[in-house]
Amino acid sequence: MLAIALIVFREVLEASLIVGIVLAASVGIPRRGRWVAAGVAGGVLGAALVAAFAASIAGAFQGNGQELLNATVLCLAVCMLGWHNIWMARHAREMAANAGNVGRQVASGARPLAALALITGAAVLREGSETVLFVFGILAGTQTGLAGLLAGGLLGLAGGAASGAAIYFGLLRIPLHRLFQVTSWMVLLLAAGLAAQAAAFLVQANLLPPLGNEIWDTSWLLSENSLAGRVLHTLIGYVAQPEGIQLVAFAVTLLAIGVPMKLIARPRRTTMVAAALLALGLCGLPHAAHADLQVRMPTVEYRELEFEHNGLLTFGPKGSGFDHAQSYTNSIGYGVLPWWRLELEGEMASGAGQHLYWTATTLENTFQLTEPGEYAFNLGFFAEYSQSTLRGVASGITAGPIVQKELSDTLGVDSLHTLNLFLTHEVGHDTSHATGLDIAWQSVVRWKPLIAPGFEYYGTISDIAHAGPFDRQQHLIGPVLTGQYNFAPYGTLGYEVGYLWGLTAGSPRSAIRWRLEYEIAF
Repeated sequence: MLAIALIVFREVLEASLIVGIVLAASVGIPRRGRWVAAGVAGGVLGAALVAAFAASIAGAFQGNGQELLNATVLCLAVCMLGWHNIWMARHAREMAANAGNVGRQVASGARPLAALALITGAAVLREGSETVLFVFGILAGTQTGLAGLLAGGLLGLAGGAASGAAIYFGLLRIPLHRLFQVTSWMVLLLAAGLAAQAAAFLVQANLLPPLGNEIWDTSWLLSENSLAGRVLHTLIGYVAQPEGIQLVAFAVTLLAIGVPMKLIARPRRTTMVAAALLALGLCGLPHAAHADLQVRMPTVEYRELEFEHNGLLTFGPKGSGFDHAQSYTNSIGYGVLPWWRLELEGEMASGAGQHLYWTATTLENTFQLTEPGEYAFNLGFFAEYSQSTLRGVASGITAGPIVQKELSDTLGVDSLHTLNLFLTHEVGHDTSHATGLDIAWQSVVRWKPLIAPGFEYYGTISDIAHAGPFDRQQHLIGPVLTGQYNFAPYGTLGYEVGYLWGLTAGSPRSAIRWRLEYEIAF
């Protein structure tokens, strides 16, 4: 009975902590209690289904069913927590000023009521399913009867719920204008911790690399199995012996949610000025056509020297910034280490009817995080610093993950799918303080080495804090033809040619892009 009580107490405590934080963070939102209750009920129902199909789940996906279920639930919770926090960053001021009127102010449907249900439902589902599996394991190895099971379960349930309620009422004692700040940071750390836990489950399922085992060991100071350790594990993702991928997931989540929170929470006047400066900067740039439009790959060839040329020609209404605008990049790169490629790049661009200008000199880094084919996805990380050569135009940094999936013999062909998700930020003088997002996606069918057709997509949001209407953003999609020819032992010549159509009024009407690359190993 004691073992069951401890397990139920631990899992209920973790779930009630999350529910308490969500309730405190959503004070002032009408009918939040109904949505949270619906989420809890859904989580309990899901845990009951897990109990009914526990054996099938554990045996699915080659024995990794439970790990994949946990990781999926955690990732869903992270997305919902991020959505909730960003929404709160935008509306916290008006809610603190007049909590009673907020229902009418946000009744348009933007409020995160569904997010409340999904967050709490995911928490209860995860902890409930773990409780079911752990209790089943105990019952299989002991002679605990029904009375002992019920007594232990009720005792653990009461203790965990009481602890969570204490956290909730403690948060409510904070003044309302400070409550949203405190709970937003708690939710941010909670989301980052859940992302780290999801990464650990994916490592157990052999879908992600650990990137180093036991980066440090603080179990001598605070054990994860202690009450304080479990609370910190839930609140901030504390792990006594973390893997490298957990630290990466924690940091990426902090940035992905924290940066938009800070930008959105800025006073309106500041953000309007920043947006205006950004618009002026973009209109004045000769490379508004978006130089260096390409999909980055996550692999690094050690000791390979490469020369690369990229070109882009855009078409738009006569007199617009996209009318026959050109941009070109030329770079030289080298595989310094088996996991690191360094490139030096020069960028040239021109607007409609203008001469070409040298616009920037860029230092690029590609880090290979996994061996090709070793895990379900090939992972890499890209980071660059671009030094502007134009007066009045800021320099910038770009960084983000590269995710690639190889599919073999699907419908009789092999295919390669690559996604880039890069954040951009201006630095130095003349900055707008805006953080942008560049998305690039390419899928190709490996028909022959010299001919691999496919399609690709490019999206640009110049300021994620103030993205504006979709029609003002830049989104392009179209077919692409890629291939390479091996001149062994004299190297390899690769090419890409794509034609893109603009999907929005903020995009060029159409564009042609090309890439030529020569590689030779030393």
